[in-house]
Amino acid sequence: MVTLSTPCLVSFHVVLVCLCFLTGAERWCADNPKDTVFRRLGTKTPYRHVQNKDVRNIATVDDCTVDKIWGLFRHGTRNPSKSIIDHMHGTLVELQRDILEHGRLCKEQLTKFESWKPQVTPDEAKLLVREGGQELFHLGERFRKRFGSHLPGRYDSSQFYFKFTKTERAEYSARNFTRGLFGQDESIEYPEALRRDPVLRFYKGCEKWRKQVKENPYSYREKDRFGSSKEMRIVIEKLSKRIGTFVSPEDVHAIYQTCAFETAWNERDISPWCTLFDKESISALEYNEDLKYYWIDGYGYELTYKQACSAFSDLFANFDASEERPRFTFYFTHSGTLLKSIAFLNLYKDNEPLTAQSYRYKRKWRVSHIDAFGSNLYFVLYSCSNGTQSVGLYHQERLTYIPGCPENALLCDYKRFKQLYVDRIEQCDLNTMCSEPHVPTFRKDEL
Repeated sequence: MVTLSTPCLVSFHVVLVCLCFLTGAERWCADNPKDTVFRRLGTKTPYRHVQNKDVRNIATVDDCTVDKIWGLFRHGTRNPSKSIIDHMHGTLVELQRDILEHGRLCKEQLTKFESWKPQVTPDEAKLLVREGGQELFHLGERFRKRFGSHLPGRYDSSQFYFKFTKTERAEYSARNFTRGLFGQDESIEYPEALRRDPVLRFYKGCEKWRKQVKENPYSYREKDRFGSSKEMRIVIEKLSKRIGTFVSPEDVHAIYQTCAFETAWNERDISPWCTLFDKESISALEYNEDLKYYWIDGYGYELTYKQACSAFSDLFANFDASEERPRFTFYFTHSGTLLKSIAFLNLYKDNEPLTAQSYRYKRKWRVSHIDAFGSNLYFVLYSCSNGTQSVGLYHQERLTYIPGCPENALLCDYKRFKQLYVDRIEQCDLNTMCSEPHVPTFRKDEL
């Protein structure tokens, strides 16, 4: 890395500016870093910053009482991926050295960096951490308090259905949730966990989506454009000044991710890497994340959210079934499922697609708020005193308006709710939707 004692190189990097004027610059002192970063950590935001602590009983709404519940729950806080852990042990250790030797930080911040060291190893990648288990445990407890009188006190396989994907973090999220829900360990009958579950993780089996969206460079165009914007150049400049060395966009991403994970892991402390950001810097990085997930897991491409019909077909099958199905269905899954399902429902949809130029506009699509660790999206089917059925949508434990339903009503008539999605449910054929078109191949002698 190039430190500030090195003579200026005018063309060191296209997105960096010359920092030779830093000699004698003021030191950076983070002002209220917790307030600055807590709700701007993208999909790595800990659930404690978006949860609803109001546990008043909601088993009865508008003279309607709970009949059935069906929900999607993202796993709790986990460890980073192997690539981020590798950055922690490599890039960030080098940057730590630069900070201690050349950084322009307050003494308190420098002291925090002196004691910092990576807390995880690559073989612990993506495992659920203690905080993640607590998130789901307390979520289960609050679920019991809100719907308690309508939920059986003990586990009964004819009443409850719990399922998780074939990942450690989803499995132990489910186990912690049920422990909170029942107040003790129960011998729960979990069905076989699948890596490509057509309900819990439908996109894993969608080859067309993988090739045409996730692995399509064009899907990242707006994110890349914003990465080269004036706002992001300013972020890089600020961090380079504070660290005392030139940092690359990749370095900044590693710092942001480490800040997020280390903050999510511990309710009491904040990662020293977070103290490098001011509000404008971390807001720009948050928007960079929003652009990524908007185009990969949200409204960017119709196929992305259209395939979520597989999950909602299961919802309607459960709500329409008679007594042979359990009344309470809980699925433990991942960020990709929650975001695609949110888009399927037309929730948090902005009037215009998110682009690199939209940064200064107020937006609804903020993954820090709608897809934190432990995020949840569940539907409650209510039976009403007038003989009808209504449905309530709860997101992050809050009763949420269902787009397409009457805006002045807490609940939506179930028949009207079904009508909103009837075409997409009837045409929900994942095999056809997700199959890549066959392109014939020929031998050279056939051309």
